[in-house]
Amino acid sequence: MIKLKNLHANEHVGYVTLIVYIVMAFALIVQAADLNMFPIFYLVIISIVFAALGILFFLMHRKLVTSIIASVLSLIMIFLCGAGAYYIRQTMNALADVTSMGEQTDVISVYVMNEDPAETLEDIKGYKIGVVRASGERGMNKVEMQNAGDADQENLDKTIDHLEETLHTTLDISEVDNMFALMDELRSQQVKAIVLNEAYVGIISDREGYEWVATGIRRITMVEHVVEVDIQPIVPKVVPETFIIYLSGIDTYGGVSARSRSDVNILAIVNTETKNVLLLSTPRDYYVSFNATGGVRDKLTHAGIYGVDASIDALEQLYGIQVDYYLRLNFSGFIDIIDALGGIEVYSDYDFTVTPIRTYQKGMNQLNGLEALAFARERYSFPEGDFQRAKNQMEVIRAVIQKCASSSMLMNYASVMEAVAGSFETSMSQEQIASLVKMQLSDMAQWSVTSYTVDGHSMYAETFSMPGTELYVIEPDYATVETAKGMIQEIYGGREE
Repeated sequence: MIKLKNLHANEHVGYVTLIVYIVMAFALIVQAADLNMFPIFYLVIISIVFAALGILFFLMHRKLVTSIIASVLSLIMIFLCGAGAYYIRQTMNALADVTSMGEQTDVISVYVMNEDPAETLEDIKGYKIGVVRASGERGMNKVEMQNAGDADQENLDKTIDHLEETLHTTLDISEVDNMFALMDELRSQQVKAIVLNEAYVGIISDREGYEWVATGIRRITMVEHVVEVDIQPIVPKVVPETFIIYLSGIDTYGGVSARSRSDVNILAIVNTETKNVLLLSTPRDYYVSFNATGGVRDKLTHAGIYGVDASIDALEQLYGIQVDYYLRLNFSGFIDIIDALGGIEVYSDYDFTVTPIRTYQKGMNQLNGLEALAFARERYSFPEGDFQRAKNQMEVIRAVIQKCASSSMLMNYASVMEAVAGSFETSMSQEQIASLVKMQLSDMAQWSVTSYTVDGHSMYAETFSMPGTELYVIEPDYATVETAKGMIQEIYGGREE
């Protein structure tokens, strides 16, 4: 009698767990189908397996011992279905975040010297504040500002107005005609604070004699200004057989929408039919022209200041191609993603030290996010300078891809998705990304990846972004550019425009 009561009790519990399992399994399959990354064949197999397990659990509830086992197995499957649903939701949220092409922003900041006691905006009330003004008059219209070679003037005016409104006072503004004079006045304390687009801080610190700017000034506050993005959305839901995606690593630790220098400039030329990928790296200091300059040449890295569309335009003109998509990643996101993966292993061609980060050995090095970033950004330690840096950047990309393809991705999936959200921005749609994943899951093909970096020679020249002063640039070796064009055509040729 007791055994019979136990059987009935376990049956009731077992059937409840079975029903919960069926609901969870069904919900998981619906979510997986909605994600649209899994081939139909996979979904059918999973559905058959789930159904078979449900029938098996139902039959096992007829006997006491097997009923207990079925209940335990049902609970395990409920947990696995819940985990699967959670991972799918994380994936969908991350995709929604990285593919939502928000407006780009210009960040105008207020800086003081590091040793200045000011900590807040209120603390600089009464300071003489320096700004760069192409013309001594405020209120120039947009066309006049662009003709003056300084499109930041409108946002500068808005920022000053905002600061004055916040402080309820009129600021004591001192105007100079170039950014180096601005930094000179700040360092000599002729002005106690400056207002400047933060994208230009890195440009200034690249000039000989102004290296101190990178670490010698401190931001008090910032004001973001939305800018228009002139990039047409891609209509097809699936990517073409061959396409080109621009990978841009921007020089900022804040939001990925901020317009900033692009320190990493890699074109990935992809052929999904032959499974070939060419990673083409262009040095950040390449001396190029793009439409925003009106034909005046500038560093490739400076193009990012005018928006991702300007960087794309520069590369399209250089190689005579059409870039289909872009992907931007900021430095803070880079660190977070690699840390979430548990670090990466990269090969170094040299022994070198990045103070105070770490010393890298020739050969394989296990790196965390910050160490990987330092490895990808260093150039002064190498005879080849920026060219070796480009090679190291592609080595980091290779290591990240390898780590993502390992079990580490599954073990750290949730943290990786969290790191990706807000750190990436791409013009690919969710449907296009899903179609690529589905294609890969369908054939599980091995990809052949080739890397190439165009060459050039070092020199000093005036740039559009910094008129009146000569900066270090790399004059393109057009023979290597032609070689790159040939390599592109080997993979990309034959596509109908």
